[in-house]
Amino acid sequence: MRHPKTKHPWFLAVLEGAASARAYPLVIGIIACLLTVSMTIPFAPILIGAVLLSRQRWIAIVIVSSFGSASGGLFLYLGLYHLGWSEVVTLDPSLAQSQTWITVTRWVSAYGTGALLVFAASPLPQTPVLVFTAVSRLPVVEVFAALLCGKLLKYTLYGYLAARFPDWVQRYARQLPDSFAGPDPADDSVDSLNARGQ
Repeated sequence: MRHPKTKHPWFLAVLEGAASARAYPLVIGIIACLLTVSMTIPFAPILIGAVLLSRQRWIAIVIVSSFGSASGGLFLYLGLYHLGWSEVVTLDPSLAQSQTWITVTRWVSAYGTGALLVFAASPLPQTPVLVFTAVSRLPVVEVFAALLCGKLLKYTLYGYLAARFPDWVQRYARQLPDSFAGPDPADDSVDSLNARGQ
């Protein structure tokens, strides 16, 4: 049953219309790819919302999202790879002096794509690691494998929690930053998702 007057966080409102479609996991995977390439907002809250809207398909959503996000990361890697170090520094001159850069440089120098896998599996931003792996010119297949394995680990955890413990995740979703929330983030709107039997 739909509740037209209920206000959802904006990404839930967009996904709700597609949740019953057969291609729903593919839609979420495409969103994962686009958000990873654009580096605009984190994908994790969208994954959680997507799973809440269709909990019975959480495994498919996680797998396709992992491929989508890993593909987006690979596109970023290839773009940075072809730019080269001088162009990257021109785009962000403070990069080479930042503490994040120094730490990432040490990690990638010591562990290669293993460091990328750790960052991809963690809630930490992966962009600094992608920049250095691109400059280091690590093998493309290894980069994609590290991104995919890391995303599978992270998204499986998020998807499992959202599918198995929806009440806890709904409380978390209500506390998302204002950038993810609609006009009324305190509204108890996510509960209506359970009424739809998904």
